[in-house]
Amino acid sequence: MIANDIAGKKITRQDFFKPSKIGQRFLRARQPTEDEIISVLRSPDRRFQRVGLAAMSLKPIETDQLIDILFEFLQDQDRDFRYYAFSSLDKFTDFPKSKKAALGKQLLEIIKKEKDKGLYIQKFYLLAKVPSEEVSLFLTEQLMKEGEEKENVLLRLVAFKALKEMGDSYYEKAAEYVNKHGSPEIKKELLEREKWWEEEKTYK
Repeated sequence: MIANDIAGKKITRQDFFKPSKIGQRFLRARQPTEDEIISVLRSPDRRFQRVGLAAMSLKPIETDQLIDILFEFLQDQDRDFRYYAFSSLDKFTDFPKSKKAALGKQLLEIIKKEKDKGLYIQKFYLLAKVPSEEVSLFLTEQLMKEGEEKENVLLRLVAFKALKEMGDSYYEKAAEYVNKHGSPEIKKELLEREKWWEEEKTYK
């Protein structure tokens, strides 16, 4: 099993805090099987779990069971674990259609409990992969946050991008709400971002 391979290589504690070393090791290695990676992520040894999450963040294996496990790690007490779980899920090409509604609801609950502001905002990008009216409403609320503080500006930007990625039907409804109820400053900012989005599309 992959856990035995890791133990045999005598990976030190210092290695676990050097993502570049972990990345190089796993980019050269063969892709673990689903059973192997699950055995590591379910290991009682947190060192093995960390390496398993690092591996998944580089070469994610897209299965229902691993989605559920990674969502568990999104709520881990260790910020690094939460970050690796987010990075893994962010690389998934898609989530099963039958699970999207439940995952969207779960992700919203996780985001609202996230105390690390950096990860709180980053997780918005995952919301674009699980679109729903509930997710759209939450992102619309972020578009309406007033203030020029760096955090609020970033919240509005990431919410804008997530809504755009969700599709026109979701974005247009959110934009309509902002244009009806937002302040002149918020409406102006949204218009500028729409122009920027269209310009970006022409260069792709």
